Amino acid sequence: MFAIIQASGRQFRVEPGAVIEINGHAHDVGAELAFEEVLIVGQDAGELTAGAPFVSGAKVLGVV
Repeated sequence: MFAIIQASGRQFRVEPGAVIEINGHAHDVGAELAFEEVLIVGQDAGELTAGAPFVSGAKVLGVV
């Protein structure tokens, strides 16, 4: 599974265990973040869900 999210005016491809650096998001270590601007969700079977512009109800959770 993967997702394309939008954060700080940029797009990022994320998947479980991925490490990304997003400028403009200063939070304490261990803080949980939710990204709700999800552009695409991809499943392991190859199925893609694309938003218009965002996928309805999709959310990506991360930890600083």
